[in-house]
Amino acid sequence: MLISIPSTLFAQQTISGTIHGFGNQLLKLEAIRGDQIILIDSVLTDISGSFQFESVNVLGMYQISTPLGNSLTILYNGEAVQFVTDDPRSKGSLQFVQSIDNKGWSDYVMLRDKVFYLQNMLKPVISDYEQPSPFHSAAVQEFDSLQQLLYQSANSWIADHPKSLAALYIKTDMRPQIDLTADFAAQREDLKKNFFAQTDFGDTLLIRSNILTRKMIDFLSLYQSDDQSMQSVQFEFIKGLDRLFEYASVNETMYIFVLEYMINGFAHLGLPAVTDFISSLPHFDAVCMETESLMQLEQIVGPFRTTLIGIKAPDLISEDFNGEEFSFEQIQKPYTLLVFWSITCPHCLDMLPQLQAFVTNNPDYQLVSVILSKNDEVLHDFIKSEKYGDWIHLNDDLGWESPMAKAYNIFGTPTLFVLNQNQEIVSKPSGIKELQLFVERNQDKN
Repeated sequence: MLISIPSTLFAQQTISGTIHGFGNQLLKLEAIRGDQIILIDSVLTDISGSFQFESVNVLGMYQISTPLGNSLTILYNGEAVQFVTDDPRSKGSLQFVQSIDNKGWSDYVMLRDKVFYLQNMLKPVISDYEQPSPFHSAAVQEFDSLQQLLYQSANSWIADHPKSLAALYIKTDMRPQIDLTADFAAQREDLKKNFFAQTDFGDTLLIRSNILTRKMIDFLSLYQSDDQSMQSVQFEFIKGLDRLFEYASVNETMYIFVLEYMINGFAHLGLPAVTDFISSLPHFDAVCMETESLMQLEQIVGPFRTTLIGIKAPDLISEDFNGEEFSFEQIQKPYTLLVFWSITCPHCLDMLPQLQAFVTNNPDYQLVSVILSKNDEVLHDFIKSEKYGDWIHLNDDLGWESPMAKAYNIFGTPTLFVLNQNQEIVSKPSGIKELQLFVERNQDKN
């Protein structure tokens, strides 16, 4: 767990209730931490279905799990919680006797789910029905009325209880309103821009719920479409993650939480370019972080790094393509762009002109290519004809058995690395677009 709060910090309170007709049943109290469910306590209801969990002392979101396989969501804000229900499977029957926060959250969730259900019924009409037409206009008006209803109701409750736990969670859960007069692409870009407008990444109480993690997944889904290639899928995820880590970097604990959640999730999906990006610690400021946190970060990302960011770049080929002496230390430019490629790799051949354009537009970068192909006349003719002769080319004629390829853990081409003037690896971009993101971030820092 990332959050550990001493039990003496808050007065211990109870979570209690009555589930009518649910006598002598085992209930479990579980803390929600992102996608983790942590068992806190368990009790048996009495013959009337009443129960009580004692000594609850950590703020956040909990769930009470029943033998029926369902659960009831509870917010604990340091005050006692009490409720009654006739059916633990029905949100509508849940009545809070004590706890304004839980009543506010429960009412919001009920309204939100109803609004989303009705909007989902309207979406096919709005997108597919003939327009302009009175029926289409009525559907658009109804959709807008529903989002206005949810928006106004939520903000009214927040205004009345601005410092409450429920207000924090409701603000975070809310999605931006959609402008139905704009086209689909403009709607999506507006959602990306404003998705976290009401989310306070500096408040670590968000970690003690599943609200932020769910919202982050919804945000990343805005970067996906059905016609993307695997390379495009990974790059689009990286663009979304770049924004997420920028938001999360305002708080050390939040940054570690978001990073661990995302790197484990994308490792499970089997997207190595994305995990490589995350392991490069985007928007990470080591100067402002405690030593213990630095060690924690390294433990998280270390297993996912194929090449360690920050190490001195292995310099294992002492002559360039034309037999001239070479070492990275000879390079005087602020950055070195190192690319591993092969003349038999179609993706490489597609990327080479883009790399040529990149170094033309970014004179601070020296391009060094490591060619995992036979050093023969065909290769020399190709480089001459394509006018890549101003690059530094390295080739030991060993292909995939090259010590250089093994030192950098090269399993596919093209593979890119960025080195700083100290010959340290500072980034492993998955392609030209991510490389450009690296350039833009470093320009902002300067």
